[in-house]
Amino acid sequence: MRCIVVGAGAWGLPTAANLARRGHDVVLIDRYGLASPLSSSTGPTRIWRLTNPDRVRVRLALRSVEAMERLASRSGAEVFLRRGLLWRDDVTLPGIVDAFQAADVPHEIVPAGDVGRWFPGLVADRRDAVWQDDAGPVFADESMRAQAGLLEAAGGSVVSGAVVREVRTTAHGPEVIAEDGRWAGDVVVLAPGPGAQPLLATLGIDLPFGPVLQQVVHVGDPAARHTTDELPCLVDGQHERDGRVEPGMYAMPTPGQGFKIGLDEKVRDLHPGDEDRTPDERLTEHVLDRVRRDLTGLVPHALDAQVCSWTASPDGRFVIDRLAGGVVVACGDTGEGFKFSALMGEMLADLAEDKPSDPDLATYTLDRFADGVELTEHVLGR
Repeated sequence: MRCIVVGAGAWGLPTAANLARRGHDVVLIDRYGLASPLSSSTGPTRIWRLTNPDRVRVRLALRSVEAMERLASRSGAEVFLRRGLLWRDDVTLPGIVDAFQAADVPHEIVPAGDVGRWFPGLVADRRDAVWQDDAGPVFADESMRAQAGLLEAAGGSVVSGAVVREVRTTAHGPEVIAEDGRWAGDVVVLAPGPGAQPLLATLGIDLPFGPVLQQVVHVGDPAARHTTDELPCLVDGQHERDGRVEPGMYAMPTPGQGFKIGLDEKVRDLHPGDEDRTPDERLTEHVLDRVRRDLTGLVPHALDAQVCSWTASPDGRFVIDRLAGGVVVACGDTGEGFKFSALMGEMLADLAEDKPSDPDLATYTLDRFADGVELTEHVLGR
């Protein structure tokens, strides 16, 4: 089968690698190429976790751990570590506990005053938390290198620099049309990250995606960056303090580089042609202020900062479907795409091969938008 994959990020590259490993003829197309700093999948680490108030994502996260283990076995690379996660957020806590109980996931409720025992130096407030062992940093750069190596070993090819403008379905199969090239195949997988909205529009799908730029900061002692390597991950939800709203915070260790922290504050909306990834000093200072107030076990010193992108879907959930004419769409990562990267590569390859629908993946199809956007029967193929 001739497979064209558009987008070499956290979902597209693993899909291409899996399809090539299964013996298909694969072409992976990306505007910036593999490992570009403009990719939404760049950087050393992301959080992987089971903790989520959504039962589907808990089940998928359990399967993602197995997929990461398979990737490590196939590539010989270490792609993730287990450090545990403390999640403090009174809004989502009941849903998380419900999802854990439904999936028989071991966890422990942590009283508000005891959070510092689970995350050293975390200042207590009125909110309880939940601890779960199965979480940690996934090595994003290393994972992508591993997938690229598997793709190359299986004979897949990569086209860099092509700006894809359109996807068409024809009687002979789908086609990908770029400014300076055209590729025809038996199936096209669209995993275009921030470029999802205009590409889906060429297929008659009008969905309002919201690409944004967000910043992360590594903090710690510049003379002893390894001192945070063994810390757990942390998610601290949005909350009120002293009459103001504190944004949500997520954090994880990046071994040898410090403790990585991101706040739910965007740098700006991402528009086509915006290739500026200069960190915002104001947002860096917001992170350091949060460290001084809430994370007293850390040195409030910025070691580095990085700006990356993610793309919100209309309802905050992934958009994954196989359309009529041999097109698979996978977009709307909503900032959670990388923890599912290894699994998505396998599941999207299954969709490309038109295997029976996975029950969990089926909850992310375009059907849920049918009443709010115009999706033709030809597009849906149903």
